[in-house]
Amino acid sequence: MSRWEGKSVLITGAAGGLGRALCLFFGKRGAHIHAVDIQESSLFSLKKELEAVAILVSIYPCDIGNNEEVEAVVREMESNHPVLDVVIHNAGISHRCEFQGMSPKVAERIMNVNVNGAIYMTHHTLPMVVRSKGTYVAISSVAGFSPLLGRTIYAASKHALHGFFDTLRAELEDEGVNVLMVCPSFIKTGLEKTAMQGDGKPVQHEKQFVGNVLSPEYVAECIYKGVAARKKRLYISPVAKLSLWLSRLSPSLYTRVMKRKMRLEIESARKGSRYI
Repeated sequence: MSRWEGKSVLITGAAGGLGRALCLFFGKRGAHIHAVDIQESSLFSLKKELEAVAILVSIYPCDIGNNEEVEAVVREMESNHPVLDVVIHNAGISHRCEFQGMSPKVAERIMNVNVNGAIYMTHHTLPMVVRSKGTYVAISSVAGFSPLLGRTIYAASKHALHGFFDTLRAELEDEGVNVLMVCPSFIKTGLEKTAMQGDGKPVQHEKQFVGNVLSPEYVAECIYKGVAARKKRLYISPVAKLSLWLSRLSPSLYTRVMKRKMRLEIESARKGSRYI
């Protein structure tokens, strides 16, 4: 408890599967949790759950894709807690469909939440993190460094996070700020239930998994240990590590293997309609 007692941890997408696990893991070790999520009712449920196990928590309903909302939330937070020790960019949305036939509005929505949301939150929290010589954590994916069939825009958003946060690390490391990029493989969370088709409606076809599906609790523990050790990158699971090396050493082989593994999902999606 002494390591995190009195420290503040901000988590976006806090009411989701991984977000909730992160709140519990850091909170049980003494951290004050600042939970941010667009789902207000889910945030209140999370607050009750955390307070039931004596975790100090403040909740902030917010659409992180809206810069004005993010600025207002951080201003409110800073008035009571001028320092943030950790900011975890966990919020994100996804799709499971080929780019051909995808509505540009769906692509724009994904990029706005996944990329702009992280940029807005980083911009407004930066003075608080610099004061504490704290850590930014960006939840990426295997899709952040290699192709993943049916995830063109999701992959683009995760690649963008790598470019932004790797460069931010270089700019801030002399001030004592660390940036941790987290690349897990498939996690059992609600993200697969909220993933979109090309028209923005929820996906109907079955999701294809590669390797063992990680539990949110296990990923949260890995992230906690990574933050404590001030690591720069985490590749969680053998699938993530193998994908990294195979995509680097033999991109064409990686693509063949990945397409073979993900083919059933795409064929299932193709049985539906095309979207415009």
